[in-house]
Order: sequence, then C-alpha cells, then structure tokens
Amino acid sequence: MDVLLFKYLAAKNGDAMRDVARALKVSTATISNRLTNKRGDFSRGDIAKLKARWKLTPQDIDAIFFSEDTVK
Repeated sequence: MDVLLFKYLAAKNGDAMRDVARALKVSTATISNRLTNKRGDFSRGDIAKLKARWKLTPQDIDAIFFSEDTVK
C-alpha cells in the first residue's frame, strides 16, 4: 500500500483522516492501523467508497492499494 499517495489524495480532496474514518464508518484508530499494516486491510467496499468520494481511476486504485511492495 502506498500510504503517502493515500494521504496525498485524502488531503487533495479536503479529507483529514477523521473524515475518511467517518466516510468508511470506522474509527480513526482503524484507519491508522490499516495504513500502518498493523491490523486489517481496506475492504472492497471501503475502496469503492473512496473511489466514488475521491473520483479515483482504476490506475489510482492500483497505485494506492496494490503497489509493488504489498505483493509477496
């Protein structure tokens, strides 16, 4: 996962992490855990919500959530 790109796109769209958490109906701690790979991943539903909210392209989604360092 490209955390910096995620945070950049959130900021570009006027979202703080608390706004992202509200949109996904989770806590800010959950977002933090997902971004740091401590616990959990973003679900397909989460990605779909962010795609609509931030008007992401399929390439954006691949770059954020499926970057090379996550493939093992």
